[in-house]
Amino acid sequence: MNTQPSSFTAGQILSGRNPRQFFCPNFQKDLEDSIRAQGVLQPILIRPIADNQFALVAGERRLRAFKTVFGDNAEIPVLVRQLTDEEADAAALVENIERVDMTPVEEAEAAARLLGQCQGDRDETAKRLGWSKSTLDKRLALMYASNKVRAALQEQKIHLGHAELLSACRKESQDTALDHLLTQEKMMTVSELKAYLETNALHLDGAIFDKVDCTACHHNSGNQATLFAEAISGGRCTNKQCFDQKTTEKINDQVRVLSDEYQVVRIFRPGDNMTVINLVADGPKGVGHEQALACKVCKDFGAVVSTVPDKLGREYKGMCMNVPCHTQHVAAKLKAENAASKAQAANPEPGKPDATPPTQAGSKEPKTATSAAAAKPATKPASSEPSTRVKEHREKLWRLIFEKAIAKLPVAENRMVLMALCLTNPSVLSKSALSTAVEPLLGSKASKGPADLMKSISNLDQAQLGGALNHIAACVNDGQSPLGIKDVTGILKFFDVKVENYWKVDKKFFDLLTKNELDAVCEEIGIKAAMGSAYAKARNGSKEEFTTAVLGVKDFEYRGRIPKLVSY
Repeated sequence: MNTQPSSFTAGQILSGRNPRQFFCPNFQKDLEDSIRAQGVLQPILIRPIADNQFALVAGERRLRAFKTVFGDNAEIPVLVRQLTDEEADAAALVENIERVDMTPVEEAEAAARLLGQCQGDRDETAKRLGWSKSTLDKRLALMYASNKVRAALQEQKIHLGHAELLSACRKESQDTALDHLLTQEKMMTVSELKAYLETNALHLDGAIFDKVDCTACHHNSGNQATLFAEAISGGRCTNKQCFDQKTTEKINDQVRVLSDEYQVVRIFRPGDNMTVINLVADGPKGVGHEQALACKVCKDFGAVVSTVPDKLGREYKGMCMNVPCHTQHVAAKLKAENAASKAQAANPEPGKPDATPPTQAGSKEPKTATSAAAAKPATKPASSEPSTRVKEHREKLWRLIFEKAIAKLPVAENRMVLMALCLTNPSVLSKSALSTAVEPLLGSKASKGPADLMKSISNLDQAQLGGALNHIAACVNDGQSPLGIKDVTGILKFFDVKVENYWKVDKKFFDLLTKNELDAVCEEIGIKAAMGSAYAKARNGSKEEFTTAVLGVKDFEYRGRIPKLVSY
């Protein structure tokens, strides 16, 4: 909902999350003259962030110019809109791009933040910005430019094309190349700089692929001295296509190996620095121990392989790929810790000084069950989003349990389910599934007409008839519109059906998991503790060896150990 209050003074509006950092003095002077003559013709955009507090979203150039001309106490027209942090960032970025000369560096930094909010999805980020994919990639590449290169671009000493080329180099090489570029009597063109960089690039000592074939290759500038491998350290490859192809193959091999270990593996490129974050339990960016364990089985937990020049081929494991979700968990942990600290201060442990003032005649308020509970504020249960393959297995499992459990319910409870289905959504009842279930009892095909079937049904005794009827409510999974999984689990929980009576962890389930997911499950259900020192050795083996080891623990009771991955 939008409003246009008239009572906001310029000084009431707090700074926002503006991606623009550079404000051209000449443009600001022109804007001040315009506002002095005509006022602010278009309201600035603000959003509420707390009680009677509002932050700027878009219009900082206008706000700055207005304050310069009229001061903090003058009223400025505003448009108030309810926006999340993510929506405010996107609005500020688009508003700045569509207006005046936001520098490429500012666009790059803002685009990187939006990319993080889009969980690293470059296509979605480009769509939100109204950019082409190639434009987004080029802007994000600037995030790897050195401070000197970014400053030179901001000050218009070099062109955008120069900065894009330099940002693809190792950082220690960027400043050297920039100095060379700026000290030339005549500025190099972008094409000339590209040729210069290529002749000084492709150092074989920095290559991440196997260089055995490079020793005798005629594209190796160092093989003129010797054909031994040691010559590579002083050589450069002059065949960029071959060098890049081997590098790409090596990166892809690393991704394939890591894919057995983690739920998601991403190739990390310049500009992706705001799309992933290291998952830790403790510290200012920690999510807490319980949540960290839950996060390790989340679909967004994994590893990255870097293609950043200085860190080419380096692997980073234990990363969260959903930065907005991670931020929420960190905030929840800090909130719980702050609440616990306040509760502890209000209810100190026995034997410690109590700062609570006496109620009367020096007596203190006795602790009650309520105050004791307040000392331990409730925290939000740990949560995570499993991978698609795990969710599909979980749903199939619970539907199978429904089919077995409902048919075994006492007659009265079974009829309760049938009545509930008939009153809400009778179309979920599956004729084919029911026919398959009762045909052995009838001794004939259930596809006959009602009149023909009556003879077979009339031959059933009361026990057989009751058994056949009990199957009706259970046959809800094979229809074109099966019963929703929330209803399936809801009915089972209503009757307190125990999953452990129908299922236990087994090889089929463990084979679905990555080694990382399997590791987290083993810790959760006690296999890790039961194996003791032997667990680490098993964990370091292949996935097949690991699975065999954790399913063969002597005297370990597997039944009844239900991991959260299969629970609703």
